[in-house]
Amino acid sequence: MSPSIAPPRLTIPISAKAHDVARKFASEQIDAHKGKRVYLNTLAVWAVHRYLKWLYIESDLKRSNSWNAVLRALFDVADLVLPDLGRLECRPVLPGEKTIALPLQSSPDRIGYVPVQFGKQLNEVELLGFASVAEVTEQQEVLTLGTLRSLDTLLEHLSELEAAAKAPQSLQLPQSVSPVHLSDWLKRNFEAGWQAVEELFGERSPSFAFRRAAIQRVKRIELEKPKEKTTATTEIQEPPTALALVVTISPETENQFGIHLQVYSSGEPAELPPHLQLKVLTAAGEVFREVTAGATDTFLQYEFTAQLAEEFQVELAWQDIYVTESFVV
Repeated sequence: MSPSIAPPRLTIPISAKAHDVARKFASEQIDAHKGKRVYLNTLAVWAVHRYLKWLYIESDLKRSNSWNAVLRALFDVADLVLPDLGRLECRPVLPGEKTIALPLQSSPDRIGYVPVQFGKQLNEVELLGFASVAEVTEQQEVLTLGTLRSLDTLLEHLSELEAAAKAPQSLQLPQSVSPVHLSDWLKRNFEAGWQAVEELFGERSPSFAFRRAAIQRVKRIELEKPKEKTTATTEIQEPPTALALVVTISPETENQFGIHLQVYSSGEPAELPPHLQLKVLTAAGEVFREVTAGATDTFLQYEFTAQLAEEFQVELAWQDIYVTESFVV
């Protein structure tokens, strides 16, 4: 029987700048234990980011959950975003540890795991290898370090993902408007047209019950009423109905979010147009849920749970008018 050969490791020096960022993130936490975890997570992610930079492989720290102050405080996040490819889990390994705990929540864009070995000195770390998501079962809670494959396997895997991303799709629907990235709201990055509720409603702002770390924005939407012709063929058009679409996102786990939709009249009268419909559509355009306003309703609402990177649409329908907003979590 031939002896097993451990995958080669790679040493990454840790700069003073990386420690400064890690200290800043750690100081934001509620206790020393959480602060230490965030500190190590930050250095692990930074080390993998630097390794990929050496190889001219693009990664985006700012889009990673580990660089998001809200998700950092709520969950044990140590991910690194590779644009158009997915997320790498960069998990710290302390001296003497033989396994790493795997995140309990699944992520649709997770690529795999890169354990990062720390020693007594924090001036350098070792990248121990790679395990793809295909090598880990959904029920698996820990990853044994002895089962890791080499970092060359990671590079091969990334090449395959890049080739698949560039391959022509059999069916690709055109999208004229970029979707609203709701998870970016947790970083206080808001698209044009979405404003604070108080800015739109002023003193008339509805009362909302917020969940922990919930972020809420509102967009004003005009429903142009259909034109009608009199017997003298003179066109008559009533004033447009101004609506307010309120969207709230609140993190429930690292990769699962609560989405709360509400529709109000942003002007007078306070009642919504009768038979106004609020529809939630899947990414394929199929109706997931539909709510209809009665004659005296002043608002519509619907609440559901969505996964990270999940896409959906919100459609407001009245008579023969349809206004659609696209979202990605």
